[in-house]
Amino acid sequence: MMPLDHLRSQIDTIDEQLLILLKQRSEVIDQISDLKGELGLPLHCPERERQIINNICSQNPTLYHQLDLVCIFRAVFNASLNLQLLKNTKQAG
Repeated sequence: MMPLDHLRSQIDTIDEQLLILLKQRSEVIDQISDLKGELGLPLHCPERERQIINNICSQNPTLYHQLDLVCIFRAVFNASLNLQLLKNTKQAG
């Protein structure tokens, strides 16, 4: 196998692992959405997002620039909020 093919195969494996982690995260988000509904809490919590971003930026073990990591996690936050909003819309309807 050519080195490029081998490296791409590694990326494919890592992408599969990322999908598994995103699935797990979405399942926890689903539980959080239920709990927030029971407690009457808002779905969006900017302070929690700031905490996560601060933790990520202070611990960045990657070669990614900090701004790029923030963008990646903001996309995850937005997807998580969309998941909660979709669930609440279905429950209300």
